[in-house]
Amino acid sequence: MAIRAVLHPASVTGLAAELRQMSDIELIEAASNEEVTAALSDGASILLTYTWRDNFLTPSLRWIQGVGAGYEQYPLDQFEQADVTLTTATGVHVVVAEAAFGLLLALTRRIADAVRAAQQHEWVIREGPEIAGSTIGVIGLGTIGEAFAKRAQGWEVELLGYKRNPDTYSGVVERVFGPGSLLDVCEMADILVITMPGSEETTHMIGAKELAALGAGRLINVGRGSVVDEQALIEALTNGALLGAGLDVFEVEPLPADSPLWDMPNVVITPHTAGDTPRYGERLAHIFRQNLRAFQGEDTAWVNRVVAGVRRDES
Repeated sequence: MAIRAVLHPASVTGLAAELRQMSDIELIEAASNEEVTAALSDGASILLTYTWRDNFLTPSLRWIQGVGAGYEQYPLDQFEQADVTLTTATGVHVVVAEAAFGLLLALTRRIADAVRAAQQHEWVIREGPEIAGSTIGVIGLGTIGEAFAKRAQGWEVELLGYKRNPDTYSGVVERVFGPGSLLDVCEMADILVITMPGSEETTHMIGAKELAALGAGRLINVGRGSVVDEQALIEALTNGALLGAGLDVFEVEPLPADSPLWDMPNVVITPHTAGDTPRYGERLAHIFRQNLRAFQGEDTAWVNRVVAGVRRDES
């Protein structure tokens, strides 16, 4: 008998089509939060979602497959009490590394300035600094951070890394620092690329002191908006201490219309789309299939399982 799985309407491109091909689930494509709640109240045991509402936690719910990498929006303590498994989409976001490079190039090579000038039919010549020869600090060496570092190897840059547990690192970055050394990384870097996930531990880990240590550098954030103290960032950009920022994520999303960031010439903004590609659904469906085997008892290995606030890739 097929297992009933509910797909939240705020999903990702291509995922529904992939799920419809799976014969061992009965897919319910909800059109609203109310329909999600109704389906879960009627006995569905799997939920695929990024958005969370407390009334989704019904007696029949046993597993939540997040369609994003973050999990700060979920009540993990309640899941533990209710014996609900949470897994994330970590691993499908490798393409975010490309977006980070796009933001960086838009800043350094003045591409964003050229686009603005072109909209006014203005031919303006501007010099832009080279990335080659700079020192790049990658804050967060998970899937995305490592993917960025691998791609950066051919750019003739020095790579530094920051990781919560540097002793466990085995990637391409030669100099990796841990807690207590964040200011040192900021001081050494010309460019700071943030790929850290959001959590209570990482909230505002890049604040006024870290930005001051970065000095006349550039900051790219494709991790989570909460990692950067946005007001401190605005102040550093306004007073000229920081040369520029490329931002895909923000503390409040959508970014409020009255945010000063919109009008800053040294800021490039994308609307949290760094991970969005036509292949997202395909990649996520692959993770879902692996986890479905664990859910059905055919495999003991969950992919990207979150336990007590810590993601554990047990595959």
